[in-house]
Amino acid sequence: MITPSEDKSCHSPEQPDKAPLQTLLVTATVLRQDGDGVWLSTPLSTSCSGCNQQDSCSSGLVAKALPVRQQQLFLAGAATLLPGQQVEISVSPGAILGSALLVYLLPLAVFIATLLLGQLLQWHELAALAGAIIATAAVFRSVQRIELGRAGQLQIQLVRVLPDLAVTQVSAAGRSA
Repeated sequence: MITPSEDKSCHSPEQPDKAPLQTLLVTATVLRQDGDGVWLSTPLSTSCSGCNQQDSCSSGLVAKALPVRQQQLFLAGAATLLPGQQVEISVSPGAILGSALLVYLLPLAVFIATLLLGQLLQWHELAALAGAIIATAAVFRSVQRIELGRAGQLQIQLVRVLPDLAVTQVSAAGRSA
């Protein structure tokens, strides 16, 4: 009799000993060298870039009208890369998600909570709004300091240098028959 641990059929795939670390991979272009690293440019992707209905959607039409934005990132320890080279970089999605929650959700939650507190304490609407704006500004400042301290967690890593593809044009007259 075969025990489940001995069964090697397709119905019981082998489980890896260690789950692979999940990372986000992005293709970037080297802009310039700076000290012991390089500055990279990556296109900012929007939700409209992958949608099949972007030609008939108002958001897709607006996205097409705006110029493609580029994000610049610094990659330390890669001074051997040359401007124009294409590279693949990675970053942990957990670090990005944590930063997104901290930068977007926390200030919004503080703004709403302050407005609700003002309503419960029966403040005048303008006083509640002013308090919410002041509290949100204070949270933005705190988040900025926190993010500067977390900069090491958001460091990008070089995965590989992509091969250069060169295309040359050969005229028909230049061929020997």
